[in-house]
Amino acid sequence: MAWPMNRRIAGIAHLDRFLTGHENALAGWGRKASGRRAVWLARWLRRPFVLLEDGFLRSVGRDGPLLSMLVDDLGAYFDATAPSRMEQIIATGVAGAPARRAEALRSLWVTSGLSKYNQAAEYGGDLPPRYVLVADQCAGDQAVAYGLASAESFARMLDAALGENPDCHVIVKVHPEVLAGRRRGYLAESALRHPRVTVIGDACHPIRLIDGAEAVYAVTSLIGFEALLRDKPVRCFGMPFYAGWGLTRDTLPPPPRRHGGAHLPALVHAAMIAMPVYVAPESGGNVTAEQAIAAAAADFARLPERGAQAPR
Repeated sequence: MAWPMNRRIAGIAHLDRFLTGHENALAGWGRKASGRRAVWLARWLRRPFVLLEDGFLRSVGRDGPLLSMLVDDLGAYFDATAPSRMEQIIATGVAGAPARRAEALRSLWVTSGLSKYNQAAEYGGDLPPRYVLVADQCAGDQAVAYGLASAESFARMLDAALGENPDCHVIVKVHPEVLAGRRRGYLAESALRHPRVTVIGDACHPIRLIDGAEAVYAVTSLIGFEALLRDKPVRCFGMPFYAGWGLTRDTLPPPPRRHGGAHLPALVHAAMIAMPVYVAPESGGNVTAEQAIAAAAADFARLPERGAQAPR
């Protein structure tokens, strides 16, 4: 059996199925205290470890059952300062049948209308005819520092979005709790008062905002990855797992480990097929990425908040 490093991990439903193949490992959460403890104890005890993170299809509803989990026996996918299994799989690349499967899966993902969390309707307000989308993040997000970025990166991102797109509006997506004053974002309020900037803090599904954008600007936000899946130009001001491969326009130089670049099927294969473990909440059995997406899309379409709207 695997050895979870805290009670919260031990309480994850179907944890044994998520950790199939890692039964003797010490399991911690990413770069949080439990993850650091797992790595330290594994070295001391000469045992394997795994670092866990939510998969990119996390749930239908933020508090819904966990549908997928990233299980990394080398590092954390968002940590550009050190190797991770995700990074290695992307660098290896795919061809032939695995590449075709990745392309088909990307198409299925896009047409399903899913995102990481799937609990709300699309943004219902009016959008400008032309805009670029800027993704703010909550202050203290570990992915920012481990993505070689800082608060200054967000200021540079907004300046670039405004300067590089003089004929476009700039929509800034912030976390709903930032607008409510319960959390802080990285972008300064004064910067958000620019006449071409519109701030959206609704607890809305992000896909309509991404689909309508001419380009997407991100530091390390997952919105940048979702934009790549939808063939949107993405400009990065940090070094998330999807940057540094030649797929995004990057402000920072990539880590030397990301030499040679990668094509989009390799990114999809790593992030959606090879790294995640998918579990059906009802049965507790392992399922394929395609099965998980199909089931989640059906559940998403039935959410009361979506009314009669079906996934696109």
